[in-house]
Amino acid sequence: MRTGPPRPRVLIGLLTALVTAGALAFAAIRLCDREATSEVDDGTHTVLRSEIARALSGQLTLPFRGGSDTVHCYGDLRPVPYDAVRCTAHFPIGPDRQLTVEVTRVRHNRVTYRRHLLHR
Repeated sequence: MRTGPPRPRVLIGLLTALVTAGALAFAAIRLCDREATSEVDDGTHTVLRSEIARALSGQLTLPFRGGSDTVHCYGDLRPVPYDAVRCTAHFPIGPDRQLTVEVTRVRHNRVTYRRHLLHR
């Protein structure tokens, strides 16, 4: 009994599985990025809530989906280690997520902050 070359359906199924696994791995890596760095606003001497929301929205948006999720933050972030602000991420599908954003590092006028998911 001779075996011929793999059938086209098998190859297409294998290729589909590999592409799906690659896209899921890329999305998981992108969503796990939890730190961002922003500059302090000259006028308020804080990281503005709109800047925090922009950075979080960029982290939480999947690269292959159009548009970004809406993020609302409830205050500005002072350039002081461990200072924190609460934010809410609104997703088109699924429940809203409550987040805390905390300052991890301050260097000159650059503030690095990390997001933490609040558990219900």
